[in-house]
Amino acid sequence: MRHIETFTKITIEYITGPIPPPFCHRYKVEISKSSSEDYQVDLQLEYYDRDEITEEEIFEEGFSVDDDYSWNGNLPPVWGKEIENKLSLTNWKKKPSRSKDGSEFIIKITGDDKSEVLQPAVTRPWEIFVQEIIQAVFEMSKKEAPLQISFLPENSNKLNQKIDFTFSFAGRDLQVNSLKMRSKSMGWGEGQKLLKFIFSIDYLPENSFEKIPKTQGNYISPGDGLWYELKPNENANKESIARIKKLIETLNGYG
Repeated sequence: MRHIETFTKITIEYITGPIPPPFCHRYKVEISKSSSEDYQVDLQLEYYDRDEITEEEIFEEGFSVDDDYSWNGNLPPVWGKEIENKLSLTNWKKKPSRSKDGSEFIIKITGDDKSEVLQPAVTRPWEIFVQEIIQAVFEMSKKEAPLQISFLPENSNKLNQKIDFTFSFAGRDLQVNSLKMRSKSMGWGEGQKLLKFIFSIDYLPENSFEKIPKTQGNYISPGDGLWYELKPNENANKESIARIKKLIETLNGYG
């Protein structure tokens, strides 16, 4: 598979499989490399089977009646090396098959005047990687802003003592701003680990606040415009309690 190293185009296709609307969707991502080493991306995102449910049901799940999306343009240069590393470090299988959940994920690699349809031996890392590309497209097209997460430590309810984290998928960059640190740029590897840690916690809307509460506590706003207290519920097990405690310590470390 020499053409993996000399590819001119990668076509990635994904179908969710047997999940109900409005969640079921498919996407196609084409990444083309030019002779000048620019990487152009073309995204086609489509939600299907929505004629089976009402508009009210679609809105109740947080969607709109037109969530299909398409865009094409150049990826920032930082993505070039990441894409090539992902290709070269992946173990491939030549006979694509559906995953256990019924979803399909296949990659067509074109290069050396030939094409080959492959599938990663382990698809989940690639699914995450492509989701990052899609999120980068949303940023570049101004459909969405970079992800903003804020943390307010205990014993402080003043806005100028917040720690703000800005995750840019387009630039593969994490910016941290706090009263002590001001502004600091960190590597995307650290950003990925922090995101995974932050979203290992269940944030329940019924326990949220629209504004920062006046009562003392450790509060986080994970990008949905709401605030949640980082506090285990009365039925939490030891693992959940330890995870929340560790997250508080980690976030405090950035201040």
